[in-house]
Amino acid sequence: MRKEIIFYAPIGKGTPSERIGGAEAGCLKTMAIYREAGISLIHINRPVSRGGLVKYILGMFLAPIELAFLCIIHPKSVVHIVGFYHRTIGQEKMMVSIAKVLGHKVIYEPRNGSLVVSYYEGDENYKNKVEYLLSKPDVVLCQGLEYVRFIKEKFNIERSYYPNYIMDEFVKPNNLERGRTIRLIYFGRVVPEKNVDVVIKTTALLKNAGLYVSLDIIGGYNDEYRSYLDSIIKAEGLDEIVKFYGRKPFSFIADVLRKSHYYIFPSAEANEGHSNSLTEAMGCGVVPIVSTAGFNASICGNANLVAKDLIPETYAEIIKKIEIEERWKEYSVFCYNRVLDNYTQAIVKKKLISYVLPLFKNNI
Repeated sequence: MRKEIIFYAPIGKGTPSERIGGAEAGCLKTMAIYREAGISLIHINRPVSRGGLVKYILGMFLAPIELAFLCIIHPKSVVHIVGFYHRTIGQEKMMVSIAKVLGHKVIYEPRNGSLVVSYYEGDENYKNKVEYLLSKPDVVLCQGLEYVRFIKEKFNIERSYYPNYIMDEFVKPNNLERGRTIRLIYFGRVVPEKNVDVVIKTTALLKNAGLYVSLDIIGGYNDEYRSYLDSIIKAEGLDEIVKFYGRKPFSFIADVLRKSHYYIFPSAEANEGHSNSLTEAMGCGVVPIVSTAGFNASICGNANLVAKDLIPETYAEIIKKIEIEERWKEYSVFCYNRVLDNYTQAIVKKKLISYVLPLFKNNI
């Protein structure tokens, strides 16, 4: 039985390195799972606005045409559409409709963490499109349990939980002896919406409170934002404490994570979903201190690690409290075990394949 998936998703083609984020990384992981399961992939690149407006509009116009053509010449394929709703919800509904009309099984995967908010803020036409996308596909993959509950409560439909995960090769024994200096880390896209300035100011507050701290910042950035962050570092006297590494492979990041104590993640990203960085940090035994954006709170699983605002003092106070109470090791073990129990490649891969393989059962 030949298994093919037409996969419509962004994977970072034509996107500046500092703008490639969790959505692209998550889609690449999904593609890897499919290939490991012996499923052939036919990829349609989802355009991103960062590649230029004209190119974006043209790509969005051509994608449904390309999908229809591929559905015709690959009649036994399953169609997997990674969606971002909001302004593109009409196109996503069209693509699901095309695949269904042409007799294909359809997987819809709403990325990011703002689906529920966008539903309640949208007009009746938008709500109807959301309902279509969550009810008509054969499988809907939900990054957060919040989505699974929302769909069940609102539409009385059971849907599938498909969280981000850490690759099995990076799961190592948890090192609980990480030295006297409190090593802080931020990694991911170094952009304003992630509030990396809050991370730096939190570091300054901890230093001024008498704690021995250091901060590693790993990720792509543009020169303008780097200059802004450098000005804060200089003003706070952190030149010897903060180190930038730029964009690095995860093998490098994992080595740094296994020596780090706290991952500070004050994201205000409007579309924050299940952060790859958060899962990866926890999987290396790093204690996260996070904002309420996206699915951060449910991934952490502990309210003591969630800051209710984006004020540096709030993040510093959480860390100081943990240090005073000498609970870092306790939290490290909790976070590490939470990933092992829920967010490893082996666990998530098994879930995804169990959702998808039944769609091929009539392919002879």
